[in-house]
Amino acid sequence: MQKIQSGYWFRMVTLWLAVFTLPACSASDPLPKLTVEVLHSQRLDTILEETSGLVCTGDSAITLNDSGNAAALFRIDKQGQIQNRYPLDFANKDFEAVTADDNYFYIGDIGNNRGQRPYVNIRQVARDDAKKQQTLRLTYADNNPQNNLPYAHDYDAEALVNQDDHLLLFSKSWASKRVKVYRIAKDKKNQILTPVAHIDGLPGLVTGADWDAEQRRFVVVGYEHSPIGLFQPFVALIAADFTIEGVARLEQFGQVEGVCVNNASQIWLTQESTPLDSARLGIISVNL
Repeated sequence: MQKIQSGYWFRMVTLWLAVFTLPACSASDPLPKLTVEVLHSQRLDTILEETSGLVCTGDSAITLNDSGNAAALFRIDKQGQIQNRYPLDFANKDFEAVTADDNYFYIGDIGNNRGQRPYVNIRQVARDDAKKQQTLRLTYADNNPQNNLPYAHDYDAEALVNQDDHLLLFSKSWASKRVKVYRIAKDKKNQILTPVAHIDGLPGLVTGADWDAEQRRFVVVGYEHSPIGLFQPFVALIAADFTIEGVARLEQFGQVEGVCVNNASQIWLTQESTPLDSARLGIISVNL
């Protein structure tokens, strides 16, 4: 998500109207609550003020900044220290996510808060030298950008997941609050997206996700954004069939944007800086 700068109050008013004039989705039954333990929380270097995606790679993680920043990947350790910087050979229109398989990183240039992009991109880059291998061009079926209102439509996304032989994209559904899940082929350059699943009842907008291959479930983060600019972040566990297993508020954090599963007992997350807090790396454990 773009950092709150000029136009901030216009955005807040628009979001306020979207939140309070559109019907909200909620689960028919109370969601199981997760138990969250914060194992570590560390301020990030100022160069990562707009960290917007995260993928774990052993004892470190890869992150990136969103629009308005240089096109680069950053490797950080568990103390939040930058170990390496990898410049990319393509522009950053609105990076919002990064995921990986054994051979490639997949960079989601998918930000579309205002709803005006006719298509978005995923860049496949080699893990060894960060050189672009191919671009996946994605078009949402039934999307008419000229009809979308800023921060009040469903054709936005910030959560990209590698699962086995394909990618999954989780929508940031400003209007319906109903998360749409899209399946993306790794080898098809032009794709029209239609949902393969929906998730109802999450307590806010989805901004990051990862696939926990060992537990065979997704870990999802996001936040509810108030009209006065406050963030109420959450973490959720989602089963492989996209049913919600449990949800918890992340009271110690703010504008959470990235998440990755490091091992069976640790989940890493990052938050962007806001007027109330700095960019931050958090390490948590989550239990049902």
